[in-house]
Amino acid sequence: MKPIYKCRVCGAYTERSLHCGTPARLLLDPSSRTRLSKLMSGVLRHFPEAAGLSLDREGFADIRELVNAIRTWEKSDYSWVTEDHVLAIALLDPKGRFEIRNGRIRARYGHSVRVRVEYEMARDISALYHGTQEEKLARIRREGLRPMKRLYVHLSSSIDDAWENARRRGGVPVVLVVDAGRMLRDGIPIYKASPAVYLASYVPPRYIVRVLRGRWANARRKSS
Repeated sequence: MKPIYKCRVCGAYTERSLHCGTPARLLLDPSSRTRLSKLMSGVLRHFPEAAGLSLDREGFADIRELVNAIRTWEKSDYSWVTEDHVLAIALLDPKGRFEIRNGRIRARYGHSVRVRVEYEMARDISALYHGTQEEKLARIRREGLRPMKRLYVHLSSSIDDAWENARRRGGVPVVLVVDAGRMLRDGIPIYKASPAVYLASYVPPRYIVRVLRGRWANARRKSS
């Protein structure tokens, strides 16, 4: 994760230390950015009530109320967090996890709490990818991909993103290749949550067409 800066001239948030020809002010170092992004995702996706936050039916919360919820979070010291920090993370998130509208913010996807988010129907896609663990393959081959504790199955447009997701979960990482084009032709909807993330209510086993393992990942690293 890159650091985030704020331009001293135009006020823009940027991942570059120089903006408008002037050294920008460091707003978040990589570690703080990662920690705060994870907490924002957790509060907006899974445990708003535990943080003392209320979401509307579409999953939005007032940005100022989110900042206050984070600043008073008891499990770590986030008293330094301001609206600048929350806005910077939301606007520069590489996977489009957050949406800001009229002073309010929500997670675009990944919820376990019930919210209504309207998604664009996916079109003109062929393959999507899902990161998981080798030890889950037997069940997935029988049952397909299910949302489990989330509202949707998450699929990635990037093999590398799917691989990193699998690595973070422990176990032996693998990437499943999903024939998204055939799913769409067969009338199974897939939704576009962001340029990097797609959602499906369920992926039947017959659409999982390939499993990519570690030797494939090592080959990609050597060729890059």
